Order: sequence, then structure tokens, then C-alpha cells
Amino acid sequence: IFFMFKKNCIVNGKEFPIDKMEFHLEELVKKFIKDKKTKVAVAVNNKIIVKSEWRKKRIFNGDIIEIVQPFFGG
Repeated sequence: IFFMFKKNCIVNGKEFPIDKMEFHLEELVKKFIKDKKTKVAVAVNNKIIVKSEWRKKRIFNGDIIEIVQPFFGG
């Protein structure tokens, strides 16, 4: 049986479609950060997820993800 599903999460305040049954944080970060050298911090539903866990962390319908980069200056 084939069925269509539509899941969305919120990334940095904007709706983002999830087009797979199983979608992981690492895939999501790669879609938003093109340069692998860029340092980012990521939170899912207000909980920081360490980089070593990105590959295992599943993203679910309605999750709220924040991807931030540090900046320097004053």
C-alpha cells in the first residue's frame, strides 16, 4: 500500500517539509549549511543536540529546530 504523507518541521522560524519517512538531523543541517567547515550549534525543541548525535537524532512532524552560527564583534 502506497500512501502520501506530509510532515513539516520548523527551521529557524520557517516551515520546512520533510520528504522522507525517516529524516535525521544531520541531513537537515547539510541542507542549510553548505560549507562543512562552518561551525554551528543546533537545538531541537529547545534542547541542544551535540554534533556526535546528529546522525541518530530523528526529526519528527512539528519539531522546532534552531541552527545558529557564532559571530564575533561588539
